[in-house]
Amino acid sequence: MVPWRGRLSFRQYVPGKVHKYGVKMYKVADTNGYTWNFIIYTGKQNPTTSLGHSQTVTMELLEDLFGCYRTVVADNFFTSIALAKRLLGNDTYLIGTLRSNRVGSGKAVVQKQLKKGAIYGLQNGDGV
Repeated sequence: MVPWRGRLSFRQYVPGKVHKYGVKMYKVADTNGYTWNFIIYTGKQNPTTSLGHSQTVTMELLEDLFGCYRTVVADNFFTSIALAKRLLGNDTYLIGTLRSNRVGSGKAVVQKQLKKGAIYGLQNGDGV
């Protein structure tokens, strides 16, 4: 979120953020901080695709980087099994925290009780 209090048709209000008003921007950067691509969110776009918002944004951001066998690290808003499959089909890997309430997470992920700081990993037959 880029702080902005002025007039702007696509200014966003996000009450949970430190800067509640601003311009929402998504970007992909490498480990050195170099920005490869960015998208400024200007509101809901029509027509909507069959993908969710997070998958659509991720695929748009990464489209020029496909086929290079890169690894993307994402937070739990963007991470899903469907996205991991789609990225794997484009020779790109995904690492991220999977929300237990995300559609398609699977019972093995939801039922696992972990201690603080512990991790649990799974892989299916597709390599996801």
